[in-house]
Amino acid sequence: MPWKIGLIGTGNVASFWAHNLKGIDSVELFVQGSSPEKTHSFITTHGLTALDSQEVDVFLICVQDRNIAAVLTGLPEHIPTFVCAGLFSIQAYLTRQIGIIYPLQTIQEHSLPSFSTVPFLGEFSASARDIGLRFLYEMGLKYSEETEEARFSAHLAAVFINNFGYFVMKHGLTLAQKHHIPPALFKPLINQTISNLLVDKDLQTGPARRNDLETLRSHESMLADESLEIYKALSAFIQHTNSNEL
Repeated sequence: MPWKIGLIGTGNVASFWAHNLKGIDSVELFVQGSSPEKTHSFITTHGLTALDSQEVDVFLICVQDRNIAAVLTGLPEHIPTFVCAGLFSIQAYLTRQIGIIYPLQTIQEHSLPSFSTVPFLGEFSASARDIGLRFLYEMGLKYSEETEEARFSAHLAAVFINNFGYFVMKHGLTLAQKHHIPPALFKPLINQTISNLLVDKDLQTGPARRNDLETLRSHESMLADESLEIYKALSAFIQHTNSNEL
């Protein structure tokens, strides 16, 4: 079926949807940002049309979590609305056709992933489930229907894996770059670390895991300020987690 979609938002997640939806023949996409200036910039960048008074089949809300409730208040309740967020609860809105379609992926505007590489988590009110599942199917999305509790847990896991993982690894590369060691040299290590994460066993290694106090002290003597704090905190946590085996 043809889809007329009202996209609310102009950030990274909205760009992800626009990038992928505009290539689907059955989709007409209309965009609304938080200001006329943001809307104009977005539709110019992506070659789209501004959302005005057009009738749409569904809304996709792609705004920061703190703004979702206000956006919902301004949208007509009879039009199915899907929120693209991992940590938003729809429990207070179950009288309307509402759902969650959450892309479980880090999204940056300069490197937008395709639908085919992203898993989605779905959750729907009873009145929105049929159209929500049809939307997922017709857009060709790989999805898993989950409870709110499971989705919240997935969001939290993603923060540890992506946000915290990125921070720590980026900090490690910065330490190496102080001595002009090229980041590309660490690519095999990064790839193997990611592969190890998906093995169903504990593959933690390193001086903290071995309780190698001499190496820990040597590393600490090389660090200062926030780097030392990060190193000591993470090492202590790893030692505590594995204390029964040390």
